[in-house]
Amino acid sequence: MKEIVAASDLKVGMFVVELDRPWLGTPFLMQGFLVEDDATLAQLRQLCRFVYVDWQRSVGEHHRAPVREPVAPVRRAGSGSAIRLHPDEAPRARRDFVAVLRWLRSGGMPPQAAPHATRPVVREETAREPRPSLRDAPEGEGAEGGLKGLLGRWFGLRGEVGAPPHARDGQDTTAAGEENSAAADDGPEVVAVEDELVDAAPTYATAQTSVRQLISDVQHNLRPDMERVRGSVEDMMHSVVRNPDALLWLTRLKRTDQYAYDHALDSSVLLMVFARFMGMEAAEMTLLGVAGLMQDIGKVKLPPRLLKKCGAITRLEREIFRTHVDYSLAILKASAEHDPAVLNIVARHHERYDGSGYPAGLEGDEIGLYGQMAGIVDCYSAMTRERPWGDALSPQEALEEINKLRDTWFSAGVVDAFIQCVGLYPVGTLVELNTGEVAVVIGQNRIRRLKPRVLVLLAPDKTANAHPATLDLLFDPVSPDGTPYAIRRALPPGAHGIDPQEFYLA
Repeated sequence: MKEIVAASDLKVGMFVVELDRPWLGTPFLMQGFLVEDDATLAQLRQLCRFVYVDWQRSVGEHHRAPVREPVAPVRRAGSGSAIRLHPDEAPRARRDFVAVLRWLRSGGMPPQAAPHATRPVVREETAREPRPSLRDAPEGEGAEGGLKGLLGRWFGLRGEVGAPPHARDGQDTTAAGEENSAAADDGPEVVAVEDELVDAAPTYATAQTSVRQLISDVQHNLRPDMERVRGSVEDMMHSVVRNPDALLWLTRLKRTDQYAYDHALDSSVLLMVFARFMGMEAAEMTLLGVAGLMQDIGKVKLPPRLLKKCGAITRLEREIFRTHVDYSLAILKASAEHDPAVLNIVARHHERYDGSGYPAGLEGDEIGLYGQMAGIVDCYSAMTRERPWGDALSPQEALEEINKLRDTWFSAGVVDAFIQCVGLYPVGTLVELNTGEVAVVIGQNRIRRLKPRVLVLLAPDKTANAHPATLDLLFDPVSPDGTPYAIRRALPPGAHGIDPQEFYLA
């Protein structure tokens, strides 16, 4: 529900989601921000002629609730349907977060929901008013064409609006209108992260099993079962739509000692979260999720010593490493159910905007939006995981490195969108509060990204809390000295000896 507003007409209480200039070089948050005082108004009016305002995220007299229309609750399998969330009310946790984390570690019966708690309604619908067919669009503006289409509505790029839902079984490849977007970013999550974790945990476990079986099949020269892969991804996609923070949590908490397994699931989940944020349809989310799971499967065919090498690699070793893309494509083509659109994404996820990538040396809009999304997620996922040749970076450090690659490896538009999607404090980030306490971010707040939900792990003297409390900084909870809680700074992974697999679940 985004609308252009002249800077002179801005008021306190409006939520700004886009400027008439790049975010970098301005003092404002790239995730969007609520105009809370006259000083911010003055800055905006000095820098901008116009901005884009989201009325649903605005507050007070400027808030406009989304128009709810009756929809059919049925989605045909394989259709290009959109997922529309219809919350009856804001999501309220029915379970205790710490109890859910302890259940994830110990197993058994999941913790019970609070009595009389009701689950918000989640429905699905098909897009009603498609945009013109891509057959009528200029060359290079389609599903795998330039960034102008989908990013046009985010960053003001000129061109045809719309990256289409993925066409299957000969369907017409059309793009749904912006109001019919599948993205839950059009409205708040309708399931609290505590409750979605209970549903997402078995889904994620099934996906882990699918990845293990997939890698085993490839190692034994068997054809991959793409129907099983797609089924696992579709289940995760529905969880991402309900609340993306749950699966992002599980990718941190359920890490194994196998980098290939973890990286595949990281990439798949984060690509679907990115697609959701970008307003893509259910079919597009699934397509990107499958591509993320499969794009590095060819590394199974590389010499293990090369994958585990800690030092610098030679030119010959680099050329051998690059062949994993060809192996991935060959493995996919060996499957009777292989999807040409997945092949296209996998083939391009190491191409770079300045032409320095491989295997084809594509540049600019030749790579396509999906290819760039897969590439930036692959880089971020690798940076934030411990690898044989390097330690994991914090999310903030990784985003700083990604930002340095704008208009070289990736277009500025995709970089900006990804940074907005991930946020300043992604789920799982360790932070120090103004009280000296140490907490971990357990959920984002869409209206004020600097005020996420956190779980307080350590007391001010850095001793462990026997009963960690959750705080929603959005509501300005008051600390013992009477001041509102706030985040002082982000901490690196492993700060104060905190191991997510050991401490969060203790």
